[in-house]
Amino acid sequence: MEGIWLARPDDVGAGEPVAVKDLLDTAGLTTTYGSALFAEHVPVVSAEAVQLLEADGYVVAGKTNLHEFAYGISSQNAHYGTVPNPVAPGRLAGGSSGGSAAAIAVGDVELALGSDSAGSIRIPAAWCGVVGFKPTYGLVSVEGCFPLAPSYDVVGPMASSAGGCERLLRILAPAFESRTTRSCMATTFAARSSAACGWGTRRRRRPSASGPSTASGLPRRSGSWT
Repeated sequence: MEGIWLARPDDVGAGEPVAVKDLLDTAGLTTTYGSALFAEHVPVVSAEAVQLLEADGYVVAGKTNLHEFAYGISSQNAHYGTVPNPVAPGRLAGGSSGGSAAAIAVGDVELALGSDSAGSIRIPAAWCGVVGFKPTYGLVSVEGCFPLAPSYDVVGPMASSAGGCERLLRILAPAFESRTTRSCMATTFAARSSAACGWGTRRRRRPSASGPSTASGLPRRSGSWT
């Protein structure tokens, strides 16, 4: 389907194919960032997220169309065409990771990489009927991804199922599981410590029988506070 792919390798190779939003660098494969200014740009080093997937046996199926420089939510690109919506012909695919969502929706791939600063994974995933996940900021490396808003940018997985997103995230964020385990242990420790000290179990003191009390149940202090 036209409007989805911007570049595809001559030989994909063996491995599970992953579509890569054309905002992430791919060594030896044209990376335009959705702009005519970079129409001939061929990186020599892939984005770190792409390297992690390739090291685990995945292969780049190609680069997907997007809103120019990821600056928009429609994936209407004046240079490379509007990304079609395979599940709703005539309607927009959403953006800015519209090409990645459309590539999954049309059945070209089951997995893809996108980026999200203010909905750029989640919007096209919703509009194209696929699954997209925006990781916590800083969880997945953005090295080699063209910046839109550096204090918000994240790289994340898109897939035909939630399980596909989970598979990619475990590779993109290898420290995620151990961090989650540590967080659960810390929460459990805090809860047990609170119980041992009686925190959260104390009852509010009854109002004094000798006079009016405050809303907290403590006797009202008479006289000046000074």
